[in-house]
Amino acid sequence: MNKISILVPVYFNESNLRTTIPTLQNILNSLPAMEGELILIDDHSEDHSFEILREYAAQDRRIKLIRLAKNFGAHTALLAGLDHATGDCLVIIMADLQDPPELIPEMIRKWRAGNKIVIAERADREDRWVDRVFASFFWRFMRRFAISSIPKGGFDFVLFDQAVRDILVHMREKNSHLMTQILWTGFSTTIIPYTRQKRKTGKSQWTLSKKIKLFIDSAIAFSYVPVRFMSVLGVSTAFLGFCYATYVLILRLMTGTPVQGWTSLMIVALLIGGMQMTMLGVIGEYLWRTYDETRRRPSYIIAEKHNL
Repeated sequence: MNKISILVPVYFNESNLRTTIPTLQNILNSLPAMEGELILIDDHSEDHSFEILREYAAQDRRIKLIRLAKNFGAHTALLAGLDHATGDCLVIIMADLQDPPELIPEMIRKWRAGNKIVIAERADREDRWVDRVFASFFWRFMRRFAISSIPKGGFDFVLFDQAVRDILVHMREKNSHLMTQILWTGFSTTIIPYTRQKRKTGKSQWTLSKKIKLFIDSAIAFSYVPVRFMSVLGVSTAFLGFCYATYVLILRLMTGTPVQGWTSLMIVALLIGGMQMTMLGVIGEYLWRTYDETRRRPSYIIAEKHNL
């Protein structure tokens, strides 16, 4: 008999959990041919989420509960869940249930048909226009410059085989993007389109600063574009500078026109200085991530766990 592990990162979700957990329990109950476990990872929520989780964990041994010692972020929280998952296949779904869990039985059927990765793609979204614009830009960028097989609409809801899980656990990358890592493994993949629903209760903790960090992490982890952009910019600036220097020298020798323009000189100096500082910043991002990986600190610290 196969076993399925459903992983749910939790962060300030007290308004959703009393709907989310029974819904996922019903999904497990509807799979009589499979054992199931529901792994809930509390990323150190400071509301009443953990109390609610403990209440459900005390009633159902299939619910495995992990509480992290501090807020490590969704990527790391999911790594903690992967470390404790024992299923033959695993599902990642968000706690707000904007992604329909009713797709899980169909995802299982496609997994049993031989697909190691089954992606629920957001063919359409009922989110705010700001969220739609950012998501569209992010996933288009990743599709164009990182992994071309990424679905156009992006995804956070996915089922994958234990073989994929073993690779992800072995990689243990920090400051990365788990969904892109799943596709990077290259296993056979199929897609199920759906419409992402509007958030019904609670307030999203997916802030602008977290979105920007995700974009930077993903761009550096999976794309050569930042470094290649610096190279192209540096060569282009050097070429333009050489052309302008040649023009000024010829003008001086041929016509005797003196070089003038304190304002233009300062503009060039500030422009080049700004580009240099930007390039140093990009290099610094790479150096920081390299340093962070070499320190070998644990990816997460567990404060408390239940039914594990």
